[in-house]
Amino acid sequence: MLADGTEFDCVTSDVSAGGMSIVAAVQPPIGQRLVVYLELIGGLEGEVIRLMDTGFGMTFNATLRKRDKIADQLTWLINRDLLGADGLRQHERIKPQHLDYQAQLGNRGDCNVRVIDLSRTGVAVQSPVIPAIGSRVTIGSTRGKVVRTLAGGFAIEFARSIPVEYFDVDLKL
Repeated sequence: MLADGTEFDCVTSDVSAGGMSIVAAVQPPIGQRLVVYLELIGGLEGEVIRLMDTGFGMTFNATLRKRDKIADQLTWLINRDLLGADGLRQHERIKPQHLDYQAQLGNRGDCNVRVIDLSRTGVAVQSPVIPAIGSRVTIGSTRGKVVRTLAGGFAIEFARSIPVEYFDVDLKL
């Protein structure tokens, strides 16, 4: 998506924690700010740094922490068959007793969601409504932001890490 909101389809041909090459029919000018949404990683902001016959190259505007996270995600994607689903998880998975919660989606209203995957730092849910990446949401009483969309749901990074004891004592989010 370009800075003016124009969207177009593209394919990544080379990606690293610092940037990527994109195959696309569109060639935005060098310096153009844009956001690329990758299915398994989420939205990445950056700017065009070079043009190529088949598309363009971009660099990510990301903190060192975010670049490390991108590198971890790319490593997991490359090795996921060997590592399994939990290979590079930052926190262990928690199995709550309650799976159904109310989500507050800001100006999109409230909806019922079902927990798919839960850790101290985030949750993935099934939902009939899928908010945009970056949207602020509240699941139960825990606030966070949408970091990824899934088929039939979305994933949230909590605003703060939840102590494990919280889940042991009271399994409400």
